[in-house]
Amino acid sequence: MTTQDVPDILRPGLKLVIVGINPGVSSGKAGRHYAFRGNHFWPLMYSSGLIPVPLTYAEDDKVLEYDIGLTNLVDRTSPGQDDLTKDEMRAGADALRAKLLHYRPKVVCFNGMGIYQAFIGSNRRLTLGLQPETLEEMLLYVVPSSSGRTAAYQREAKLAYYKDLRDLVERVAAAKATV
Repeated sequence: MTTQDVPDILRPGLKLVIVGINPGVSSGKAGRHYAFRGNHFWPLMYSSGLIPVPLTYAEDDKVLEYDIGLTNLVDRTSPGQDDLTKDEMRAGADALRAKLLHYRPKVVCFNGMGIYQAFIGSNRRLTLGLQPETLEEMLLYVVPSSSGRTAAYQREAKLAYYKDLRDLVERVAAAKATV
């Protein structure tokens, strides 16, 4: 078992868990999620309304106050996802599946299509947003990678998916409240 340079921020029954690919070098050094200053993650979380106050990587554990958790597909820190092996990705997908089944969040958001493809073990063409599959009763959602290096989606386009995710999480919470 590898050491987690960036520990999971999880507890049972969260409304949302966001899954990254693996910690980058900045995150590994800081021991915090999404620590690279060029990453759009924290501004997107606030601008979308998923969190009510602006946070930075230094306060990543405060997401639990908003019923949100953070984890990664692969625990190992690396300069980029291209440094991960297929075996690491497969093992990470198995470990993530077990982790999600243990913690049972209502919605699981994959921060990038490559993460989701590794999770489902398929290179099939994906669309962003709510996925047709579920993991038991957990809804699965894919947003464009929050990395500033993801040129295919500018920050405003990414924000639209984060707002849609917020709406989904709110609908799921409202439906659970009426049961």
